[in-house]
Amino acid sequence: MPVSITCLICGKPLDLSAPDVATCTSCGQHYPITCGIPDLRGRDAANTPADAAIVERMLAAYQQSDFAGLVDIRMRNAPTYGDLRGHEMGYLLTLKERGRGMVEMFHSRAVEYFPSAGNEVALDLGCGSGTSMLALAKKYQTVVGLEPSLPDLILARKALEVEGVTNFQLVQAYGQHIPYPEQSFNYINALNVLEHVFEPESVLTEAHRVLKPDGIFAADSRNRFDLFLPEPHVKIRWVGLFPRRCARRYVRWRLGVGYDATRLLSYGELQRGLHKSFGREYCIVFPYVNAYGGPAWVNGWLRRLERLPVLSTLALWVFPSHLALARRRRQSQMDRKR
Repeated sequence: MPVSITCLICGKPLDLSAPDVATCTSCGQHYPITCGIPDLRGRDAANTPADAAIVERMLAAYQQSDFAGLVDIRMRNAPTYGDLRGHEMGYLLTLKERGRGMVEMFHSRAVEYFPSAGNEVALDLGCGSGTSMLALAKKYQTVVGLEPSLPDLILARKALEVEGVTNFQLVQAYGQHIPYPEQSFNYINALNVLEHVFEPESVLTEAHRVLKPDGIFAADSRNRFDLFLPEPHVKIRWVGLFPRRCARRYVRWRLGVGYDATRLLSYGELQRGLHKSFGREYCIVFPYVNAYGGPAWVNGWLRRLERLPVLSTLALWVFPSHLALARRRRQSQMDRKR
């Protein structure tokens, strides 16, 4: 089922019939399209020179390359440093298996707290290279991938095409301004996204807006105050225990690189953002660790811990990752009268 992409200026549907430009049917605003992906980031947004060069190389090789070939082009030209290049290559090349495990984990945990909200349309918020989209496309009639990085969206398109997936739509946009009408989606998936958002409350508010009544939002969030594992992006322990400004300086001192694209949330910060956007219709629980490659027996202990509310909350403050689950409440007759 088609999903209408809307204009950032007037909120009216876009005409996507032209191959290289989307046009608003009301105000006439134009938005460029690259590789079938409309750019809805806004008037002043532009791909960085580095990204533009990567996109040019990826598009030149798109028809002849398989997914692994495009990943190689993407990573050879990306500003990834040192020992993490191989880690990121492996991360991209195993997206199908990881995505299936994470989507199943998100869903299984969500239905423990909220009933299913239908299977018409899902939004993969911050879809990256399509990790979750392959699995979501099997569960929903249509899956939409939203991501600000065009190189990653091109990878996502290739991954979906290789698997023969056709029920998808990709859009280059920011989570702070989701270019879809209110109440468009039954389900929103956000995998490894919230730690890269510097306005999490705006993203959560937008997620609530575009969910249908009883629609479910599910997102994992690496914990700023994790006491057990190294920070996943720079592989250094206890970075989040530093004040944010000092953390950036510490990472630069240790690795010689910046730490400006990551902002891990604490349990308290995540809780406040969810409450502001979803009211009481949310919970923060332990993710199942086998979805991240950990031993499955740990899940049993986490389930037992969740039956002890005080101890569970204390553990969540220092556990490596959180799973945020929320629902857009169906408006009652009493609410409508108000």
